[in-house]
Amino acid sequence: MYVTRIGRLRAKYLPAIYFDSSVLIDYWMTEGLVSYWAEDPIEKVISENEPKSLVVVRELLKANKRLNKVAEIRKKLTFELPKLSAVISPLALLELMEWRAEASFKDYANEAAGVLITQRKGKKEIGDYLKKLLELRRDEIEKQKKGEKEYSSTGLEILMSDTWLSRSFTECHGLRGLLQADIVNFELTLDQAWQEPSAYAYLQLGLSDILHILVARHLGCTFIASFDDDFCRARDIIEEDSNMKVLTSPEDVLGVL
Repeated sequence: MYVTRIGRLRAKYLPAIYFDSSVLIDYWMTEGLVSYWAEDPIEKVISENEPKSLVVVRELLKANKRLNKVAEIRKKLTFELPKLSAVISPLALLELMEWRAEASFKDYANEAAGVLITQRKGKKEIGDYLKKLLELRRDEIEKQKKGEKEYSSTGLEILMSDTWLSRSFTECHGLRGLLQADIVNFELTLDQAWQEPSAYAYLQLGLSDILHILVARHLGCTFIASFDDDFCRARDIIEEDSNMKVLTSPEDVLGVL
């Protein structure tokens, strides 16, 4: 099942689980770690030339129960016949883009300057670096248009490519097994804000979380999945007000698939 774009869902025709960004990011992380022909859901062919330190890290990752379970979710959605479809919206996709840019840049920064320096950098500082990177790359492209193009890829070009989410790779690999739903005919009026969403805000759910709930209900999903602790706290209220079942762990998701 490759990524499919759909409009508004109707639960009676297409029962579905809505994945928020916390679930989507974990789902993305299991791409490349999953071997669909091995008994262990997180397994990868190790090159003979791979540093031994990476072998140790991979073994540690294999012990991560949560990632193993999410890998099982990916395997079920991709190669089996699940009872439900898994849906994501542009909201989760944009948050994945944000996470990917920061995580990829930090990987480079760790190698270039060391973890001790990089770990002190907050999101705003990383954003400043990414803005500078974007400006430098734009200047480079303008120079290339004037006949100064290099025949090989430049450092800026490679860095931009690695920090900017590739749509083709994302849709063919990272989001494989998921349905992408457009958000159409969605509205949130002032009167509506004073009703259902007000309870979520009172329980300290952030705007992003609230929008995920409202969009999931708008799309007609039966379940909403989130690994965010805030959803655990507000679970009863969400289920009562939205008529959706809240899934807060990979085990919960696997249980309905």
